[in-house]
Amino acid sequence: MRNLRSITIIVGIVVIALLGAYWQIAKSNNPRSAYETWYFGPPSARWVITEYADLECPYCRAYTPQLKQWVSKQEDVKLAWHHFPLDSHGSAALSEARLVQCAGYLGGAAVFWQAIDQVLLQTRGNGQGLTAELQLPEVSSEALSSCTRTNMDIAAAVHRQRAVAQSRGIAGTPTLEVTDSLTGHTVRLEGPVDSAALLSVIDALAAQPTKEKAEAPR
Repeated sequence: MRNLRSITIIVGIVVIALLGAYWQIAKSNNPRSAYETWYFGPPSARWVITEYADLECPYCRAYTPQLKQWVSKQEDVKLAWHHFPLDSHGSAALSEARLVQCAGYLGGAAVFWQAIDQVLLQTRGNGQGLTAELQLPEVSSEALSSCTRTNMDIAAAVHRQRAVAQSRGIAGTPTLEVTDSLTGHTVRLEGPVDSAALLSVIDALAAQPTKEKAEAPR
């Protein structure tokens, strides 16, 4: 009986160790989340510009590269893409949103933004879809296609982002929100916004008191 108990304990320890090793391997192979936000710019930047956008939107197609170029020249600003595929652009907008979200899921932030760039270059816009497949050196076409078609977490992430945009009263694309990550204060801007307006909003947010200062006794 004692030997049987010892064998059971040993088997239990081996199973736990194997499960732990399997989890570590799975985690190292793909540690990313389907729901992750892929930032462009310094990860620790104070100022976050969230672009609510549709990959089939002609205005987003023209404006996003300009916005990225401006962000790349700022030391304390990062850009977040928020999927808002419009109903008017049909299945093409949804499919492309899943496509780029899969690119980030499989390859990380840099690959996500490469996919954004390529889609904006290759789409015919207004719901007509892409003219060619994406070419992402770090992610195979097969893996990207499979993820786009079968990964339900990716589909749910895109739908959730669209639902959040709708619940916040976003009506068109592009719409921007500039957020101070120190205070949580946010300003919304509709349509393409030039660099002067963005800097003006950042200055205005920086001038607002923090919560601690606002609640300090007089």
